[in-house]
Amino acid sequence: MIILDELTNKNLANVTILLTKSEATQMLGYLENLLSDLGQNAHFHLNSDCFTKEITLARYEKDECLDRFADKYKKQILLDG
Repeated sequence: MIILDELTNKNLANVTILLTKSEATQMLGYLENLLSDLGQNAHFHLNSDCFTKEITLARYEKDECLDRFADKYKKQILLDG
């Protein structure tokens, strides 16, 4: 698991996420898509109602081709242990 602070590019160890029922339902749909073969190369953006906050969800495996990821994500994936 990689939790990356987009502003600082720092990998965070702990985070608390509080979601509304609507946001949780949307996230569940995104996670189901990521688990399907169709979601293998996808990523999703879950936004708050007023679009002031965003969670980006993507699926990765260390042994897969990482070319679809930006360099800052590749680095974190390779460091993830």
